[in-house]
Amino acid sequence: MLSRVVVLLVLMGASAAPDPAVVAFQLDGREKQLENLYADYWRTEYKIALGDDKLSSRPVQEQIRAVVSDDNFLADLDKTRFSEPLLNVRRKLFLNEAIYTKITNDSALTAVVEQITGQENSFRYKVGDKQLTRAEITDLLAHNKDRKLREQAWRATSQITAANGERIRNAIKLRNELAGKYSSELFSIFLLHRKGLDVKEVFQWFDEIKEKTEPEYQKLLEQMRKDLGVEKIEPWDLEFYFSNFTNDFEAQKFPVDEGWAKAKELTGTLGYDIGPVEMHVADLSFGGAAYPVLYGKEVKILANRYSGIYYYDRLFHATGHALHYQLMDEPSFLLRSNYAEPMDEATAQVVEQMLYRPEVSTKLFGLTPEQARVAEATNRLKMLYVVRNTIADSLSEFEDYADPDGNPSEVYNRIHGEYLGVDMHATPVWAFNPLYGSDPIYLQSFVVGEMIAHQIEHKTDQQFGRSWGKPAGEFLRTNFYSRGAEQSIDTFMRSGTGESLTPKYLIHFLQGVPEESAAHK
Repeated sequence: MLSRVVVLLVLMGASAAPDPAVVAFQLDGREKQLENLYADYWRTEYKIALGDDKLSSRPVQEQIRAVVSDDNFLADLDKTRFSEPLLNVRRKLFLNEAIYTKITNDSALTAVVEQITGQENSFRYKVGDKQLTRAEITDLLAHNKDRKLREQAWRATSQITAANGERIRNAIKLRNELAGKYSSELFSIFLLHRKGLDVKEVFQWFDEIKEKTEPEYQKLLEQMRKDLGVEKIEPWDLEFYFSNFTNDFEAQKFPVDEGWAKAKELTGTLGYDIGPVEMHVADLSFGGAAYPVLYGKEVKILANRYSGIYYYDRLFHATGHALHYQLMDEPSFLLRSNYAEPMDEATAQVVEQMLYRPEVSTKLFGLTPEQARVAEATNRLKMLYVVRNTIADSLSEFEDYADPDGNPSEVYNRIHGEYLGVDMHATPVWAFNPLYGSDPIYLQSFVVGEMIAHQIEHKTDQQFGRSWGKPAGEFLRTNFYSRGAEQSIDTFMRSGTGESLTPKYLIHFLQGVPEESAAHK
């Protein structure tokens, strides 16, 4: 008799639905655990990027994996439907986080990624008799007038491919295998969906941007040939061309040691205080970054050791990220940390683009009206190149994940040749992009983030004019910088700008269409 009762109780327990209140309590606890673990993760990654090669974030990644991979809790969470809408959003975010973490925190994959980033951090590029950091070779390509030396530097960027290329290909194959195991999707498609984007829509935006800016880009290439006095534009001419216009006043007007003070001054005009944010300048294997250690409490910035306007460009971009992390106002960790990436990139780009507004550059940097005009016009032309280059980077990466046994160098050179109109000389420079190894399927978020940023900028100008102050800052805080995962990209755009996301404002900017003319297009 007793055994029958035990069996009956077990069967009842197995079929009983989880108590929503209990599951909600458990969800709260696990989100708090994740918040603390991710804080440890970001602090560790920050120290590693600063040069502490004895540290590893793998132990904390294993702890994160354990918190989100409890099959019993996941089963209960999957069965539970909450009456509170926000709890249901958090439920979906946690289930998605579990799949993502099982893939990205896999021990074999994290070991490969750690090798990739370790190599990138320590790598020095041999150019002639010199050993250059990533920042130094980037600076040389952008500012050195010796065309032959720039060619040597550009070809030298392929040295990291020889060191890391096979590791990156292994990481691609591992990610695809893990995504197939846990999500039944190709890794690139799974991750794009996680970022709130649809692959068909993204590719349509890419096509529209390329098609509608093609005449302007061809004019740019022709102007480059004329201004540089060359018959053929080469890859090592592209970055240099743009700094060529501002070289005469960059060193004087944009000193590196004043960068952080200028960032504080700029954000202060909008009513923000970024004083509590920690910032360091270092030799990095990437352009710079902001670290969301504890949203609203502890945010850090690393700026790469660049020079001139490009240093400020990257620093202001990271400052925009830091503002987003500092001003985030969502009620739980997953709602704060799972914002759609393009939204986060947009908050960074809004601040970065302020650098080039004459209303800002004349006051903040003391540029003359003519210098401000040159900086603004040069930035537009450079972005015409940068956006197309980033689209090419992204398309190359998608093709690599679709065909992991293919040749990444051939893919990269073919697509970049088409989008940039230059001969890549069969040189394997593809692995110089650090995101391919450490932060995959991110590149499209830069392009979509540009779209969002220009749409935000258009709306803010409409309401407050081109000289933004504290009222504009409060508008940006309320509608954009305080937002996380509670809203989809479409809701985010509709509530903040009054219309769905569209590439038209970015296209108008790249075309050089005046604001008043763009309104009628």
